[in-house]
Amino acid sequence: MNLHECDEGLTALLFGDAAAAAAHLAGCARCRMERADVERVRGVLAAAPEPVPPPGLAARVLRAAAPLLARNARRATWPAVARALVAALLPLPLIAFFDWQIVRTAHAVLSRVLPDALSFYLVFNYTATLVLLLALTYAAVPILVERQARLRHQESHG
Repeated sequence: MNLHECDEGLTALLFGDAAAAAAHLAGCARCRMERADVERVRGVLAAAPEPVPPPGLAARVLRAAAPLLARNARRATWPAVARALVAALLPLPLIAFFDWQIVRTAHAVLSRVLPDALSFYLVFNYTATLVLLLALTYAAVPILVERQARLRHQESHG
């Protein structure tokens, strides 16, 4: 038997997994010799009182771990942000195409009725509004995804 198997067999005996320990002890003379020692240690551990943590330990541990947990949470949100951005960017060419068609049509209709400068001004303002709305929408995607991931993390760990 190798040491790894012996360690697993003795650990199974220590933690009360009789089936795994018996299977290993049947074929290992070294572990059969150590069986009494392991059972004595198991009895001592079982008789020992449960340790009581000092007051405030949980708060101190959380305060100490907060920077690491925050960094790991930020690192964990990047795949979700990337997936959301890809999903949001997929229809963008189609949206841009339809918006371009609307702007061209609006310019053509307005230039027949209004002077060219005024029709250009109206179409330009409409286009600027569309660009601003698209920019704000796509800028909000990572913020919203990060917020959702943070809320999901708080619900699962909070």
